[in-house]
Amino acid sequence: MLGKLRSVFLVFLAVQACVDIGDDTVDPRLGREGRVRFSGGGCAAGSSTTLAVGSTETLTLEPQPGVALPSDLEAGSSAPAVIEATRGSTVDQVVLEAHRAGEARVELRSGGATWDSLDFRAEPAASVQFYGVPAVFAGGTAYVKVEEVYGACGQDCPLLGRGFLRWSAVPATGLTPLRDAGGVAYFAAGEPGEVRVEGREPSGGALLVEHPVQVVPVADAGAVEARILVALPDQTVLDPQPLPAELPAGSLFLIQLEAPAGDRTVPLAGADVHWTVEGDTSAVEPYGDGSEPPAEGPIFSAVAAGSVDMVANIPLLGRTERYALTITAGS
Repeated sequence: MLGKLRSVFLVFLAVQACVDIGDDTVDPRLGREGRVRFSGGGCAAGSSTTLAVGSTETLTLEPQPGVALPSDLEAGSSAPAVIEATRGSTVDQVVLEAHRAGEARVELRSGGATWDSLDFRAEPAASVQFYGVPAVFAGGTAYVKVEEVYGACGQDCPLLGRGFLRWSAVPATGLTPLRDAGGVAYFAAGEPGEVRVEGREPSGGALLVEHPVQVVPVADAGAVEARILVALPDQTVLDPQPLPAELPAGSLFLIQLEAPAGDRTVPLAGADVHWTVEGDTSAVEPYGDGSEPPAEGPIFSAVAAGSVDMVANIPLLGRTERYALTITAGS
């Protein structure tokens, strides 16, 4: 569990520069006119131009040196029934939705003319790499993260896109699918017992995710334990450590809560914990970049020196926990 917790920040920070294209290598994400690079999609699929059928992916348009993005830039597709392309929330984003297998040219248009373009494909996903919580308290939130998606030739064929799997649970009374956000599927836990989460490819129904989850009675919960995960200002990610803790201003942090129950440890999802900050409230603030927060909980930013109590209200367990945190001025 601790290794997976540390990977939360590693994944969170890694999106900044996953792909290193050598000078002598043709960049498959560079537009046909050479004006922009269609970037994004994670590390494994950072140079892929193939989407999983049923998936959605938002790519960032990176202008090449000496190029500026036109303010009226719009996105379209030569085959929207295969891959639909629309402009994102900002001019430097394009949203791709893969409806069925095939090929389509994604076109960026300005002033009524094609400004740049790139060819994309869509195919059914053949396998996925995923992680899911091993246990959840009844009434709480369980989750399964799809970390990488692959095509028919395995890891040599990483695919773009998330949010395409059709989720269910056996028995259905154990877990109820809630939503799939950014490749993380959330479930509401119902009756205690062993449950199997299933995630199926939408076009052919292939079973790509099969994951056991134990739903545990709330009455079995022991004392809540907390560990803090810290990303320092230089983006070094420290190993999870117990609280109270000290960290320098400019750091980002996440606090993961869990509770023992019999012979297992049950993590608490971020959706089941409500955080407030007491003390020098100007020292800590929620961190938001517009993306979906990690399933483990919200990320906070240490912005100034001071001492705070991070207060966790846990309605699921009927408890409130306090954790002391000291923010130093740093270097």
